[in-house]
Amino acid sequence: MSIAGFFGSVFWVVDLTASFRPQQAVVLVVLGTIALLGDKRVALVVIAVGLLNAAVVAPYVIGSTADIAGDARIEVMTFNVGVSNPNRSDVAVYIAEEDPDVVFIFESSFEWEASFRASDIPLQIVSIVPRGRIAGVTVLARASLRPAAVEVLLGGEASAVTVDLGDRRIDVLGIHPPSPTTAERSQRRDAMIVAAGEWIRSRSGEVLVVGDLNATPWSHAVRTLRRSGGLVDTMRGVGLQPSWPEGWGMLAIPIDHVLHTDGLASEDRRTGPSIGSAHRPVIVTIGFS
Repeated sequence: MSIAGFFGSVFWVVDLTASFRPQQAVVLVVLGTIALLGDKRVALVVIAVGLLNAAVVAPYVIGSTADIAGDARIEVMTFNVGVSNPNRSDVAVYIAEEDPDVVFIFESSFEWEASFRASDIPLQIVSIVPRGRIAGVTVLARASLRPAAVEVLLGGEASAVTVDLGDRRIDVLGIHPPSPTTAERSQRRDAMIVAAGEWIRSRSGEVLVVGDLNATPWSHAVRTLRRSGGLVDTMRGVGLQPSWPEGWGMLAIPIDHVLHTDGLASEDRRTGPSIGSAHRPVIVTIGFS
């Protein structure tokens, strides 16, 4: 299972196994150590594969990224709230208390947007769910950042805005590709992520990418996005921060992401409470590197 996960681009099912590399690392090393009491050759193979998984995960635990230079910085939040989540007012209160500068709400709806308008959130709605869709992306941003919507057509749930960061503008792209529960949905997810990479390369400035990618950092889809877009994962070096599914404890995995181009840097990355959603929000401070 661990070895097959490296070939996720060949078959969508084995790509799912790569999502659980941290868990596989722990289980295989423990079982291999126990197996040393028996056939040592088998035990060493099991331990070696466990350590291979650990090596893939290690940069997220002991790695590092560039520091933010200067005082220009914004706090960004990405949150898949769940379109049927009834706790809309509680989510609005949480966002107001957290007081980020830019918020991407996924699986939003007209009802969610009405809750935001009726709340005390000190942010303006920059992008709304397209009319005719049950769910989509709502983007909130601080007016002082001069936010403006940017056209983005990736064949799925996506939105983009441009905001001030110091004396320069940056693009923030939010995407929510389909969950890879079938071969067809997996192909659609991968196609949308490839299109996102192309969109990033078409931009002239720095780009921030946020969203529920329905893939972990170790899946071929996210590896492809990082490579094609020249992106840095803000989770690198800060420890594993699983965001889904809420309530799964040690089996939860990080599928909600904040990534950025090389000219940016991040600090204080963390997850927040789920407030009735299956996802935890991800909050991170962004500035120039």
